[in-house]
Amino acid sequence: MNERRTPDTPSPFAGDRLRDALRRLAPASWPRPERNPLIGFLWMCGGWTFLVVAGLGVVLPLVPATPFLLLASYCFYRGSPRMYAWLHRSKQFGPMLEDWEHYRGIRRGLKYRAIALVTVVVLTSLFFSQLPWYGRYAVLGLVAVGLTVIWMVPTLPDRLPPAPATEGSNAFPRVARGDE
Repeated sequence: MNERRTPDTPSPFAGDRLRDALRRLAPASWPRPERNPLIGFLWMCGGWTFLVVAGLGVVLPLVPATPFLLLASYCFYRGSPRMYAWLHRSKQFGPMLEDWEHYRGIRRGLKYRAIALVTVVVLTSLFFSQLPWYGRYAVLGLVAVGLTVIWMVPTLPDRLPPAPATEGSNAFPRVARGDE
């Protein structure tokens, strides 16, 4: 009953399980980029789809932007060297992706702005909407889940230095010629 927990042992606590899952999402553990052009094209289509949904998530209150942005980054990593590097160099998304890949968290100011923006937009929408009472409670429940997820992501101090550029932000990771 008194077992010692190693880093690979799953934890019974939700926060620890989230932290363990985030650790497994490190780009170093991702499979290497796709060499088959057809499958690479499908990865690219998935990346663009997730990027569009992330763009909608910036505008729509119930659609989260960050998870779709991370999925787009992964799809671009698997499908296209140029698109992966472009996404990581972009002014809007690059610093957030680099912080996530290097520090595994969201900066405090960005987190608080996201929580405030979601709260204001949803409360304003509910105030002016004609939803029945059960619709309003459903929206509030979904927003509560989203805000809980945002709150549980590790918080980085704003004064933290920018994350160093990863290998994929300036150039696509090279594959050894012997593997071909």
